[in-house]
Amino acid sequence: QTLIDEGTAPAFVTVFGNVFGNILNLFVAVSCLGTLNGLLIGCIRGFYSLAVRGMGPKVNLMKQVDAGSGMPSNSCIVGLVIVSAWLVYFYGANLTTPWFGKFSFDSSELPIITIYGLYIPMFIQFMRKEKDLPALKRFVLPTVSIIACAFMVFAAVYAHGITPFLAAKENGSFSFPVLFYLI
Repeated sequence: QTLIDEGTAPAFVTVFGNVFGNILNLFVAVSCLGTLNGLLIGCIRGFYSLAVRGMGPKVNLMKQVDAGSGMPSNSCIVGLVIVSAWLVYFYGANLTTPWFGKFSFDSSELPIITIYGLYIPMFIQFMRKEKDLPALKRFVLPTVSIIACAFMVFAAVYAHGITPFLAAKENGSFSFPVLFYLI
């Protein structure tokens, strides 16, 4: 029995009935595919954007644009490989009997928490450089945003890193939770 049998589908069917439960589960699946699509587009644009600025890996290769489609094909291939690896890891760690042993953990929050963590230096630079803005927009709002981002990162580390680590340490078993990713 896989985790899919224990997940949202039976809960949706129980709460909303067979027809609406399955429709809602379909919407969840479409949403997950949309997230995967967003990750792919982000990878494609990210590698291409860095390459046209002369930064990143294999600049000359990543900035090539296909004449027929107008797409950065090499960047697409790298993005597809990264997204495929992420999908295989997520499936193998969460949706079936774990393939990766102690390295299996729910990685679904990692991209989101990483983005929150990366927002913090962006807000700091914003406060440093935007000297023409009034104090509210230059200091107060970015400070509130930094506090919110720091809280989100702390909450993820605490919930998925420190707490499982302490529980595993107490049991005598050892795991690799999100804490080790963030370190």
